Amino acid sequence: MNVKVGFIVCGVHSEVKDALGRPMIDVKLVEDSLNSLRRAGLDVYRVYGVLSKSWEIEKAVEECEKQGVDCIVFYVATWLWASEIWRAAYHLSVPVLIWCTPTSIGWATGGALVLHGALDEVGVKHKIVYGYPSEEETLKSIVAFARAANAANRLKKTTLGLIGGYSMGAVTGSVDIAQVLSKFGVKVEHVDQYMLVNLAKDISKEDVEKVYRELKAKYDNLPELDEVMDRSIRLYIALKRLASEKKYDVVAVKCFPELGDNYATACLAQSLLPDEGVVTSCIGDVNTALSAYILYLLSGKPTFNPDVQQVRKWENVVKLASDGAAPISLAEDVRRIVLKRRGLPTEGAADGICVGFVCKPGPVTLIRLCRIKGEYYMHVVTGEAFIPKDVDVALLECGFPHWPHAFIRIHGEVEKFIQNQRSEYISMCYGDYEKELIDLCYLLDIKPLLDK
Repeated sequence: MNVKVGFIVCGVHSEVKDALGRPMIDVKLVEDSLNSLRRAGLDVYRVYGVLSKSWEIEKAVEECEKQGVDCIVFYVATWLWASEIWRAAYHLSVPVLIWCTPTSIGWATGGALVLHGALDEVGVKHKIVYGYPSEEETLKSIVAFARAANAANRLKKTTLGLIGGYSMGAVTGSVDIAQVLSKFGVKVEHVDQYMLVNLAKDISKEDVEKVYRELKAKYDNLPELDEVMDRSIRLYIALKRLASEKKYDVVAVKCFPELGDNYATACLAQSLLPDEGVVTSCIGDVNTALSAYILYLLSGKPTFNPDVQQVRKWENVVKLASDGAAPISLAEDVRRIVLKRRGLPTEGAADGICVGFVCKPGPVTLIRLCRIKGEYYMHVVTGEAFIPKDVDVALLECGFPHWPHAFIRIHGEVEKFIQNQRSEYISMCYGDYEKELIDLCYLLDIKPLLDK
């Protein structure tokens, strides 16, 4: 994931010395700050010089935008005149970050605070960071905002393919596509399940057998290539081709009742595709698809969209389980992955191939987009995935031990989790992206719901 920032140094005292004869700009500190961003993994486009006049700054931000930056860092090196900057910032199409170090030389702190206030006066989305480049929290804060800006910019170029509509009465997955465009910049395109089935039927027998051989080489005890396996593989190939041909960045599939009752469930497809960079959600749930895609944009990693199957208040643990689909790369032990019939005729009478495993240990982030009185909110949770000591017993509890499970000890209060969670689905990826998500909520005018 390439995150690019513009770096513009601002100040009016670049050629001035103080009463003690010292330069009022610390050139070494400026260079250290610039280099720290590069070491942190950001692609930095530097505008040379110390800028103070509006015409200089307007030219500089124009250069940065032509370079395709995700945000612009105004590095405040000395006192500045905010009136020379705010017009350029106001007309920017990307967010702004103000960075000031706590050095006393140059009186930069006051200049940064005036600029902060000036940008708020005219409604420019921005963040102010106050700290030295050697401080870990300073860099984390800058990188988090830059990643959030990158995600916000990429959302504006996103097309979401909705295949079918929402199902299972889960109205929390149904959306106003005009609101999705105006809030996230995401275009929703709708196609019927009929197109997916027709594509699946047109897949050659040779292509199906090729995928089957690849699966058989990876996983033990693979079910035979019967009609159910054949159709499950066909849906995988068809969904992959449909997303590619239509240039969908993310897809939401109404996997039953119609598809699962009359052809096959899409569990196998939705287990294989995330590891190939195709983000998916089931039951046509667009808010799940958006949640998963946001995590993917921030992390570059596959996302898991399970049900909140049980909240163990006495352990501060949330048990997650999907009814058949999960990215296989999340498995704790590849040798224990099970591929078999899904086995739930009331939700998919034609059946399908599902995957089963326990998700590996590690830090995780979970989110769920929801609406309250028509306005978007984001439930943000961090925690630690773990393997219970009695995992085999725990898998039996929900009645479907052959489905994917994750056990999460959350970093928050489970009662708040229950109050903040407004769907059966929640999206999960590995890593801690809480800072990025809070910044993204700010950029998108969405209120974050935290359990802490």
